[in-house]
Amino acid sequence: MNDIPVHRSRPRWISVVPLIASLLAIVFGALLIIRPAIIAPAAPSPGLTGSVNSNARMPKEGEVVPDFQLATLDGRTVKLSDLRGHPVLINFWATWCGPCKEELPLIVDAYNWNKAQGFRVLAIDSTAFDNLDDIHSFVAKFNMTFDVLMDSDDAISTSWNIMGLPSSFFVRSDGTLAKVHVGQMTADQLNEYMKLIVTN
Repeated sequence: MNDIPVHRSRPRWISVVPLIASLLAIVFGALLIIRPAIIAPAAPSPGLTGSVNSNARMPKEGEVVPDFQLATLDGRTVKLSDLRGHPVLINFWATWCGPCKEELPLIVDAYNWNKAQGFRVLAIDSTAFDNLDDIHSFVAKFNMTFDVLMDSDDAISTSWNIMGLPSSFFVRSDGTLAKVHVGQMTADQLNEYMKLIVTN
């Protein structure tokens, strides 16, 4: 007796595999096309905060520091270029930054000691990542009588590629950058950097 061949039908899911593969290829191709638009960083919004004249990079020593203007904690406006003729320390900080809490008393002392020589401090806090009530309390606690600036949309920090806090920029009276220090400064370091911009 001859065996009758049995024809087994293929599972139905096998027939849809090519369709799924085609759909995945289409989706993957579309993502490759639109991906740059998705990940492209948004440009800083213009206005009082974020009015920056620089490319997205940290200023280099020897260069003229890019101009900017920001609102102060007490509602005034400070523009960096208006401070030509003054040595300036630009310090990026935050209330939640532990090293900032240790460093700021040194900056307060340096300011009080050198302000008679026209020394200015611009302490920039990114309020996009901080709390105004905490800032007011912090400023009062550390007796920060210099200019405390509000980078409310994080435009300056982003444009200057600030990668860590605190970050300090020592600017000569002619507007050129004398020294950059990323991280917490010691008293000795601060004193050495001050000698680069303040002439007694």
